[in-house]
Formats: sequence, structure tokens, C-alpha cells
Amino acid sequence: MDESTKELMKAFDKCPTDLFRNIVENMPGGFFIYRADGNEEILHINDALLGIFGCDSREEFLKLTGGTFKGMVFPDDLDKVQKSIAYQVINNKNHLDYVEYRINHKDGTEHWVEDYGHFIRTESGGIFYVFIADNTDRIKKRMNNLESINNELVRISARESQYRKAILYDALFFFEISLTEDKFITAVTQTYDGQMFDVFDSINDSVETGFSDFINFSSKRINQNEPNEYKGFFDIKRLLSCYDNGELEQTYDSWAVDTLGRKRLLHYVVLLGEGGDGQVTALVMAKDITEQIERQKLLQVSLRQAQAANIAKSTFLSNMSHDIRTPLNAILGFTDLIRMHIDEQDRTADYLEKIKFSGNQLLTIVNEALEVTRMESGKAVLAETECHLIDLLAEVEKVVLPQMSAKSICFTIDKSAVTHFSVYVDIIRTKEILCQLLDNAAKYTNSHGKVTLTVKEETVSGGYGKYTFEVVDNGIGISEQFLEHMFEPFTREKNTTKSGVLGSGLGMAVVRSLVDLMDGRIDVKSKQGEGSKFTVTIVLKYLEKDIGALSAAPSEPISLKGRRLLLVEDNEINSEIAQALLTEDGFVVETASDGDIAVEMIKNNDAGYYDFVLMDIQMPRMNGYEASRAIRSLNDKERAGVPIIALSANTYAEDRKKSIEAGMDAHAPKPIDMVSLQSLIKEVLERKILNASSKSWQ
Repeated sequence: MDESTKELMKAFDKCPTDLFRNIVENMPGGFFIYRADGNEEILHINDALLGIFGCDSREEFLKLTGGTFKGMVFPDDLDKVQKSIAYQVINNKNHLDYVEYRINHKDGTEHWVEDYGHFIRTESGGIFYVFIADNTDRIKKRMNNLESINNELVRISARESQYRKAILYDALFFFEISLTEDKFITAVTQTYDGQMFDVFDSINDSVETGFSDFINFSSKRINQNEPNEYKGFFDIKRLLSCYDNGELEQTYDSWAVDTLGRKRLLHYVVLLGEGGDGQVTALVMAKDITEQIERQKLLQVSLRQAQAANIAKSTFLSNMSHDIRTPLNAILGFTDLIRMHIDEQDRTADYLEKIKFSGNQLLTIVNEALEVTRMESGKAVLAETECHLIDLLAEVEKVVLPQMSAKSICFTIDKSAVTHFSVYVDIIRTKEILCQLLDNAAKYTNSHGKVTLTVKEETVSGGYGKYTFEVVDNGIGISEQFLEHMFEPFTREKNTTKSGVLGSGLGMAVVRSLVDLMDGRIDVKSKQGEGSKFTVTIVLKYLEKDIGALSAAPSEPISLKGRRLLLVEDNEINSEIAQALLTEDGFVVETASDGDIAVEMIKNNDAGYYDFVLMDIQMPRMNGYEASRAIRSLNDKERAGVPIIALSANTYAEDRKKSIEAGMDAHAPKPIDMVSLQSLIKEVLERKILNASSKSWQ
């Protein structure tokens, strides 16, 4: 028995005259207590809970549920229930939650319960106190009500032509009256969002009453500014006069109030005609056009936003033109200078470094613009995988450290407040968020400044934790006016000339979109001259087992010199560049211009001849996916198991997923960055060695 359980038992024992125990054990509804951890062990139940589950004893209940909250919930509802509880507890200052779900009842029939939970944090983690009640009858009543409504609609559909017109009109409600006799012929009501209008509820009970009386009554529910106008429109003498003049269709818009107190704009249509015995009849129809009007308003707002966006894009293109031309001018200009001074080694080396720097700037601008476009199109998706956060943070540090070191910035990562490092997370998206924030911090922090990345964890419940990533710098800060707009696309506080920092104004928009995609939250605090603090909060699911950090595991250094690789690339220029770079780094490179050629080369050479394959994706006859699948299907296991790394300009999560699904081991972006590629190759080869070692011990 752990400390939390002991505390619980003590609480029961200390209750005067067993008052609390008697309340809990004898209340009409179910009550239970369970741990707020990955196992969700049940610590206490009352007798009423046994009845809800159809169990005769506690032993029978524990056997039915496995003694856990997870075992109580119907499997199809479990994930939704856990996520809802976690979200509510996080966002409720009192840590309360309410959920409805099906339970695993003893007799196997469908039973629904209402769950009222309260999360209490303890020294050993946390505990949920939960009250539940069986609401199965209420659900059945809902179904019966729906069936009654459906039956009513079937009856309506069988009416005469005027009623069919009403149905086609999509009327909220309609009824037929005799103007000659001032009475209802029939009355029909329909619902809006499952709610009836009070003024029309009485129609069914008032078929024999006068229509004029009903109009006087219903006008009380009409906008107080126009009740007389409403009564005037439905005046019988006026409608009879319209019939005599051949004006057989009358329309009118008026506000009404529904049972929820909401104002709804109704569009009335009155169709006049002749009934039996020479009576003049009227079919009254009403349509709720509130949403239509709201959509029109939204369209107007959207139009204004689109106009503002066009202005923003025009401004962006103006700034972007300068930002793109600046690195392009550097690339072209320094290329000409190299030609003029080709024999001056030191000078050309300096020019080449500046060309590379400008090329990277240009690539960043293009990547950010593409990312924003993808986000706005709704094509971005999450790809959550198993991850150890230490590995993720190590990769982030590897990316940003050169930039920090170049400006002698003191950069630290604080993860002391994290307990659970093994989680499910979209690694690529999370790295992108952190790298973008740290890149931004480095740009706007002066030399010898300070940048800190702090990671904090707060255990929630149901195997979930709230993780907070804080990026703090002591840089130049952000103005109060710009803080409101900094996450908008195509916006920059200063133009390139004034700030001296190249960029498109898209980086923060990308970050915001990624955080929203992960159902997270981002906040920023800043003061000019003192620095900025960006806070990203996301909820992540814990892994059941700690997978361990690969970056922390000691391993023998892997030498890449002399490694033989097969470069599969159909573009001659790309192939020439890649081959030259790889050869300079000590690799033995062989090339194939298409996927089918690559497959034949692997088949025709000895097993183990190639240490790995760099595979382009888009090729004319057999693309990279097809070639990888063909290699993995070879009969020889060693040939089939050769490491394959995708080499592609498409680097989105979906593209990486497709590469892995095709049998590839990793995904490297174009253009080639040799430092990153070497690191990736080592990682793949280390993984192969570890897997081989693991199999040898099995």
C-alpha cells in the first residue's frame, strides 16, 4: 500500500461516527477513487457502483474491470474519455471534469453513465474522486423523442401539395389556417437545434382556437420594437384583401426568441389559396435565416480580411523582393569575383563562404514561404511517434549551437523539471518549433548575450502530461505595438534595412500554425531593451515504458571513410554535386540514374558490397519508393537489408512517413548539408549495428 492509499484509508478512519463513510457507501449514485497515472488503479468503490455494473460483489467487479478505470470504460470510448478528462483538468482551476461514456456492464448490454470527477494532487502523484450515475434511460428517452419526430415528419410528407412545398422550402415550422373562419385547420411544429419555439408549442393544443388570438399571444415573443408590425402583417382582413387582389404570396422578416433566450431571425412566407367549401386558406411557413445573415456578415468580415491580407502580401512582396535579391546579388556578385581572382586562394575562400551563407539565407526564406502555404491549405498533419525528449533536445542543440557560438551567446538547456522523457510526439514539428524560436532568439540577441531553453512537465492524468517549453533571451526585445501582430503571416516589425536581419516575416507564423496543429498554446512576453520570453505548452501522452535516450548511450565512434555508397539520382547536375561532396568526405561513390538500375546493381554485386544507398524520390522509370520496396523484397536478406536513406527536396512529415513506409531507414533533405548528412548516416549505421547485435543475443 503506497502513501496515497494510506492517506485515503486514514481519511476514512478519522471520519466522526463514520459519517463520511456512511454517506459514500449509501449514496444513490456510484462513487470510486482511482490513481491519476498510466495504470489508473482503482483504490475505492461503494456498493452503488456495483449495482451500476450489474455486479454482486467487489471481487466480481474487480475481475470484470481489472481493477482499473480503463477497464470500466467501453473500449471504443476510452481514448476520447481520457483526452476529455485531461483537457478539462488542465483548463479548470478547480481540476473538475464531466464526461459521458458507455461502461463494460456485466451482462454485455449497452449502459451509459455520467461521470463527475475531481483531480487531487498528492505527494505520490494524483488521485481522482469520481461520482457516476446511470443515464441509460435518458438516452433511450432521447431516442424515443427522435423517433416521435421522425414519425411526425413522415406524416407531414404525406400531406397535400402545399405541405410538400413547405418541406422543399426547408421550413422551421408551418401550419395551415382558414382565413374565412379565423381558425387553424392543422398545425405542425419542427425544431431548431432540438429546441421548440414556445410560441408555437401551443399550436397543437389550440387548433380549435382563433388564429387572431394566437397572433396576439405570439407577438409577445416577437422583438418588442415591432409587435404591432407583426400583428399587422398577419391581420386576417389584410390577408383576405391580398387574396382578392391576386397577391397570393406574402413575405415578412421578424425577430423571435427561442426557449434558450436566443434571438432568431425568421423569414415568413404565406401562401394564399382556396380550400373546401369556398374557404380562403393560408399556409404559413417560417424559415430561420439567422445563420444565413450571420454567414453574410462573416463573408463581409472575410472580404475585409482578404483585402487586408492582400495589402499585407503586397507589403511582404515588396520586402521579400529585397530579401531575396540581397542573397541572390551576393551569390552572383561573389561568383563573378571568384572568376576574376581564381588564383587568389584566401580571397576566393572568403567569397565562397559568403556565397554559402547567402544560399542558406535564400533557402530559409523559400522554406518558410512554402511552410506557410502548406499550413494555410490544411495539408499539414501530425505524425506522432515514440520519442525520448533528451534525444530531441540534443538534436535541437546540434542545430542551433553553431549560430549561438558564432555570436558567443551563452546557450543552456534546463530539463531538470522533467520526469517523464519517453512520450508520443511529432518529432519533426516539435524540433521545427524549438529551432525557429531559438533561431529568432539568437538573431535578436547581441554578442555575448544569453539564451535559455527550459522544459517543464506537469503530470495531468490518464497517462498524459503538460509540457512547457520556455525560450528566454536578453536581446533587443519586441515593441508593445508589434506583439499583437507578430504571429501574423508576412509581418515584420522592422524592414530589412533597419533591422539588419534577413527574413520574410513568416517564421513566427509557422510556429503559431504548428502549435495550433498540436492543440497547444503559445504566449510571448517582451520588453524592448530587456529581452523576450516565448512559452509553448502542449499535452503529450506518456509511453508505457522508458525507451532510453540514444544520445546518452555510449557507443564506438563510426568511421565513414572508405564506406561504399550507391547514389541514385537522375538529375546530372545534382548527381555531380553530390558525388563530388561525398567523395571529398572520403566515401567511395557509385551512381545509378534510375531506380530500376539501382535494384539491378544491388542484385548483381556481392551481399554487403554497398554500405548504404542514397535514394532520390522522383525518377522517370522507377521512383525511389518503388525501388526501395523492390530492394526490401529481395530473397537475400543481407542485400535486402542494406540501409536506404531518402534524398528529397520534399521534407514534410507526410513525405518522411511515405519514405519510412516504403522501407527506407531515414529521410535527408535537399540541398545536401554534409554535416547533417554525415550525422544521419552514422545514426542509421549505428542503428543497424545495434539491431544486428540485438538479434545475435536472441
